[in-house]
Amino acid sequence: MYITIKSIKKTLGKYIEMTDLYLGLPMLMIFLVLFAFTNLKIVALVFLSICLFLLIPINLSKKNRIYKIMILLIEYIFKNKNYCFFNEEVKESKIKQFSKYLK
Repeated sequence: MYITIKSIKKTLGKYIEMTDLYLGLPMLMIFLVLFAFTNLKIVALVFLSICLFLLIPINLSKKNRIYKIMILLIEYIFKNKNYCFFNEEVKESKIKQFSKYLK
């Protein structure tokens, strides 16, 4: 008899992964320091609300969090993009040349 696991990710319970704890615990410590030892109480509450928003699970795929989607969005926004604009006549000729090249 063999014991199998569905994934090699370390999970704590049904939906909490270790990466969530690695990100959540420092956020909690920063909130506690800001709230308890400084005069930035409103900033600390805003920080806490943003952190909680980033840890909300979403249904794009199994066990994704919003921070993962935000990382993908930031990578997409800041990656190099090359745009090519053609005149319609030039565009049609380029498409014909490309289709001949593919054949």
